[in-house]
Amino acid sequence: MNTTDISDSFSAYAVADLQTWPDALRNSALLRRYDRGAYVFKRGQRVESVYLVQKGQVLLRRDEAHGESLTLQTARPREFLAEASLFSPHYHCDAFCASPSELLVFPAKTLLACLEGDPLFAVDWIRLLSRQLVRSRAREERLTLRSPRDRVLHCLRLEHDTHKRFTAPGTLMQWAGTLGIAHETLYRILAQLEQQGLIVRDGTQIVLTERQRENAGRSRRTQSR
Repeated sequence: MNTTDISDSFSAYAVADLQTWPDALRNSALLRRYDRGAYVFKRGQRVESVYLVQKGQVLLRRDEAHGESLTLQTARPREFLAEASLFSPHYHCDAFCASPSELLVFPAKTLLACLEGDPLFAVDWIRLLSRQLVRSRAREERLTLRSPRDRVLHCLRLEHDTHKRFTAPGTLMQWAGTLGIAHETLYRILAQLEQQGLIVRDGTQIVLTERQRENAGRSRRTQSR
């Protein structure tokens, strides 16, 4: 089976950012599991839902007339999928699961009604999508860095939480793929950073040490001169 509805109860799987969302939207959410290779939706299909990735990785792809497939977005945990199609009648691309994935499914009509009727929620929605856009631009900037070590540090510095803790998107091998480097290279860099006292690792979670933050501050000051 390609898809499985896990629960129609949002509360058991609530994301912290969504706790203040309107009850109508939270109560309508459905948690759905997709196998690797499953399609969440296909190009031309009527827009019925907006998705929030909880686990896994979903690619937005568009097949071109000459046979090539163009990846428009790679949606990872805590990122929305199809939010750009909310005001369109049909999806403009295919959503394909690159790994086993779990997605929160929100009915598009309910989401639109909440945006129109709840100004505070509308502001929360804009804020959330703005953060997602910032992360997307940071990833584009990261891929311009030639040094694999610089890519890793760039990611750790910009995508940690308020406690300076970074959680890898999926496995370390999957994270290496998003950085555009070999997974063996990522393992080696993380081991070096840990030996140098710049990070502390706990599985797929990484904490920047005070020493690393001081080094980053000195580097920014040097570049500004």
